[in-house]
Amino acid sequence: MIPLEKALAIVDREMRGWRVSVQTVPIREATDHYLAADQQSKLDLPAFDKSLMDGYAILKGDVREEYRLVGVVAAGEPGIDTLEPGTTVKVMTGAPVPAGTGKVVMVEQAIEREGRVRLEHTDSASHIRVKAKEVAAGQTILKAGTRLEAVHIASLISCGISEVEVYRQLCVTAISTGDELVNSVADITPGKIMNSNGPMLSGLARQWGMAVVREDWAPDDRAALRQSIDRGLSEADLVVLTGGVSAGDFDYVPEVIIDCGLEIHFSRVAARPGKPTTFATGEKGCLFGLPGNPVAAYMMFHLFVLRAAALLSGSTQKLRRFTVRTAHDITRRSTERAEFCPCRILDSGVVERVSYHGSAHLSALMEADGFLFIPQGVELLLAGAKAEFVMLSERSS
Repeated sequence: MIPLEKALAIVDREMRGWRVSVQTVPIREATDHYLAADQQSKLDLPAFDKSLMDGYAILKGDVREEYRLVGVVAAGEPGIDTLEPGTTVKVMTGAPVPAGTGKVVMVEQAIEREGRVRLEHTDSASHIRVKAKEVAAGQTILKAGTRLEAVHIASLISCGISEVEVYRQLCVTAISTGDELVNSVADITPGKIMNSNGPMLSGLARQWGMAVVREDWAPDDRAALRQSIDRGLSEADLVVLTGGVSAGDFDYVPEVIIDCGLEIHFSRVAARPGKPTTFATGEKGCLFGLPGNPVAAYMMFHLFVLRAAALLSGSTQKLRRFTVRTAHDITRRSTERAEFCPCRILDSGVVERVSYHGSAHLSALMEADGFLFIPQGVELLLAGAKAEFVMLSERSS
């Protein structure tokens, strides 16, 4: 076994310099893609001094109890250029205010009658958004490597950007292995189980913006495995395989990986779950062999596959990690591996373990918000102890 951090460093080293191609796409089609270049705003935001409230624009320093109303400006209208002392203009939310305006007095704080506006009381806020206060034209608003989500798309459009250079969508082949797997309840016989890992890995890949070009299954047969892996390497940027990577009599994956012309960089990681995680690269491409147990496959996908996918897309994959406190004591019998323990976050902010019977216990993931990380060598975490939490689930408790 090699330490977890060393395994992650090997992925970084071997994937250095690998990139998928760059393409220019309309901004509305760029969701889930990674930016290939920094983006600079073409516009000032806001483009003019604008009112934050429905109210009356007052010149700076022009303090008096009553003003003459000289106009009304709605959002989208060009507005009035200047005001004379003793005058005011009624502005709606989002409307431009005249040059020299010091504040907008909310309509609730004034009385308008027969072309005159009398102030009842005012607060100290200006209620004005100043031109270019948020973004100035030419300012960098997003860095290369950013994975574009809905809020990024909206921000880019508001800054006048209509198309962007992005890395093309990463292509993935997901392969499940094992004679025990079936895809239909009708095929369940003694010793058979449903193939859940393939759909899980495909779903995770799509959830993280990748395109699944093939979801395959291979029996415990060298020739069939070779054919499936070769096909995956020819079609996709990443091959993600589950099962067959341990040390059983029918775990042929490691030797078939070598037969396919790839170099195995590691095949045992000091992590629980996920010990038999395998990473291999070569001229044909990149492959991750994940454990067959679903919790292990889920965890190692997030740790390793997402890391490689981000590097291929010119980014750095960042899982949400933060410090929490434990709700109860956590004791471990063995400390030779780092451990990821499925936990939920309570309303009080502390975390507690969910009912978990090992890395085959897939349903435990539905109760967990993520994983408490227990470093290698740590035997005991007392209740209230600080620990790192890795947030993987997007749902809330």
